[in-house]
Amino acid sequence: MSFRLFGVNVEIQIGFWINAVLIAATSGASTAPDMAIWIAAILLSILLHEYGHAMAIARHGIEPEITLHMMGGHTSWRQILPISRGHRILISLAGPFAGFLLAGLIFGFLMLFPATFQHLPILARRALMILLGVNVYWGVFNLIPVLPLDGGHVLEQALGPKRVRLTAMISLVIAGAGAIFFVTRQMYFAALIFGMSAFQSFQRLRTEEPVEDLEARRQAAPREPPIPGEILSKLHSARRALADDDYATAASLANEAVRLAGNQDEPLPRVKVEAYEVLGWAAQLRGDPNEAARWVKAAQHHGTPDHALVAAVMISQGETKDARKLLEHARASGDDRKEIVGPLIQILIAEGDVARASAVAFDIVESLSDEDARKMAQIAFSGRAFEWSARLYEVLFERTRAADDAYEAARSFSAEGLHDRALELLSRAVGAGFSDRARAWSDAAFEPLRAGHKLENVVPRP
Repeated sequence: MSFRLFGVNVEIQIGFWINAVLIAATSGASTAPDMAIWIAAILLSILLHEYGHAMAIARHGIEPEITLHMMGGHTSWRQILPISRGHRILISLAGPFAGFLLAGLIFGFLMLFPATFQHLPILARRALMILLGVNVYWGVFNLIPVLPLDGGHVLEQALGPKRVRLTAMISLVIAGAGAIFFVTRQMYFAALIFGMSAFQSFQRLRTEEPVEDLEARRQAAPREPPIPGEILSKLHSARRALADDDYATAASLANEAVRLAGNQDEPLPRVKVEAYEVLGWAAQLRGDPNEAARWVKAAQHHGTPDHALVAAVMISQGETKDARKLLEHARASGDDRKEIVGPLIQILIAEGDVARASAVAFDIVESLSDEDARKMAQIAFSGRAFEWSARLYEVLFERTRAADDAYEAARSFSAEGLHDRALELLSRAVGAGFSDRARAWSDAAFEPLRAGHKLENVVPRP
């Protein structure tokens, strides 16, 4: 079954229900009400755990998806923007601590109101105790440093990409010991999870090469000889001509660079890649994507051509899905050029993914002109990505101090339901010179603010 809850797509596989029934049965649920309480507690606890991850991911402007399966749950997302190791650790910890928060609230209720607890119906008391136990157990269990549990991901990010084998070794040892421990305690579900984790860690250890071997290979790899100054000058001049829209001169200089490279004693593949890129861009900008595609293929014989050029050719040939993947990969690698970001945003908007397009725009908003940032904010509002619209307008206001930018940010926050932030931005708009009270009072976006004199406290009635 699938549904959408709090802006997140959730899928619950049949294996989850089967496992929930087995856990309930082995935990002493002998009656139908007990069985229902256990299944509901497991569902709520694991959903809450995964929503902890999902909400932490959503703070980065990325839309997560949740799947509940036989082994528990998993929160996945399609990354556009790079996420630091520190933030990834926080995302991993957010799941267990969401469960700990619920367990803490239940425990606090038991400690502060014991008489109230005793007067609850017996099924309600049992449900609270099961919820308390499941959330504590599931949170602690997930913090064990074993892949693919949350504790394993924390360990992985803490040690970093250069210590992948060390992470796999630690995970293998702990998972193996955990599997043996849980078997001796006849806790077969936990033993199964740890056994599978040990196997996965072993496989990962086998497939990951030691960093030393990789470094030795890099050092042993032949280095391309330095490019002669004359050829460099031709390439630089070709790119300048391309920037000046002088495509004929750019193509001529690029061809000359290829000719000079061919006269050298040693091959210069990088020269050919760069020269063919210039020829490809010249053809693409002239409106001849087929010729541009031929130059891209020629460049690929000697190296990796510019992702922006390859994506531009793909888009011209209608291959937008492949172009999006390529641009997202380049973007995740830290490429912030307008030739990467601009087409990616256009594709996302065309596909109706306005929120994701707005997230990309917001991440590079400092490099956008006021006009482009404002246009993206307008598109975000029209596409109902109100929070992104508000954030873009707010950055614009900080840059321009224009009252209208603060006003538009207030409208967007209000439409998103963030009324306190809307009032704050509206107040800042008034402070920056906004005085059109009739406009504010007739604006449908501020309808929620008219109740309780909230709007009147900031903008008096006209």
